[in-house]
Parts: sequence; C-alpha cells; structure tokens
Amino acid sequence: MNKILKICLFLLAFCWFSVGAEAKINMFPKPRYIPALSFYGDSGKPYRLTDFNSDLLMAVIWSRSCGPCLEDLKHLGKFTQATMGKGIEVILISPEKEWRTPDEKRNFLRRLGANNMVSFADRNGRFRDGMAISVTPTAILVNKNGEEIGQITGSIEWDKQEVIDYMLKLKDETSQKLKESKASDEQNQE
Repeated sequence: MNKILKICLFLLAFCWFSVGAEAKINMFPKPRYIPALSFYGDSGKPYRLTDFNSDLLMAVIWSRSCGPCLEDLKHLGKFTQATMGKGIEVILISPEKEWRTPDEKRNFLRRLGANNMVSFADRNGRFRDGMAISVTPTAILVNKNGEEIGQITGSIEWDKQEVIDYMLKLKDETSQKLKESKASDEQNQE
C-alpha cells in the first residue's frame, strides 16, 4: 500500500502542473513575513518587495550566467504581456556585478524579448542570501499585503496558457483569502 501511495503521489506531483521537469512549486500554508531587504533600481534607489502593491507580485531572481534563467526570460516577456493589467506584476532581480551599466542590462533583456519588464540589481547578493535563495531562477510570490506566499524554483515555460491560467487563478485565490482575512479581522474588532 505504501509503495502504491508513493507512486500515486509522484504521478500527481509530476502531472499537477506541467511546468517542466526542473520546476518546483512551493506554496506556503500561511503567508510569511518578508525581511526588510533592499534591491536597487537603475538610479540607485532602494526598493523592497513590500513597496509594490500588486494583487500578486512575482520577483524573479535570475543570473546572466544561468542557462535556465535565460530561457525563462524569453517566456516571461510573453507572460508579462499576457497578464498585463490583470493584477500580476513581474519584476526581475539579478546580481549587480554582472552589469557594467543599466543600458547593458536593458539591451540584454531586449535581445531575450523581456524588454517590457522592470529590472533591479541585487548588491553583493544580500537580497538573494537574505531570502535564502539558492537556486536560479526562483520566482518569489508576494501577496498584496507584502507577504511571501510561495516560491517557484527552476525553469518554466511561463507563456504556456495553462501556466498563465494557473497564475491568474492563484492571484484570484490570494486576493480572496486577503478579503476574507480582512473581513474576519473587522468582525473580531466589533
């Protein structure tokens, strides 16, 4: 019985979300607090994940020297276009030391078809290390309250319709949970 259960769980995990063999989805049972870690815009201005106000923020940690990251970027540009105006925001965060200038990074992203995405720099790996990211690419998923709700590690064909549908559904479910939590909090205060 135990062996059959393991096989069923393996098949379920394999078929659950067709994102490719390398991808791993880790949704947290409860949203997590995000440490006050900064990453930087082209002007040097510091940002934090809590600065964004999207229904669902995807902060993609990537590196120029990571083959799966580059493949992901080709798909992420199309994903961003497909979800534009639908409550999902995608930002990119890469090591600052990989770029001589912001223009070099913009040109690189344009060649990959990801020129419609906002990109930030991680100085000295402090953001990546502080978020305990050990694999690139990793997408950190953040709700409207600025809490981490999960991570997706590994390469995904983001522009596949089933992936877009999954992320839109996740965004809707996340928004609904926040509304229910807020309504519950308001009832408890009365």
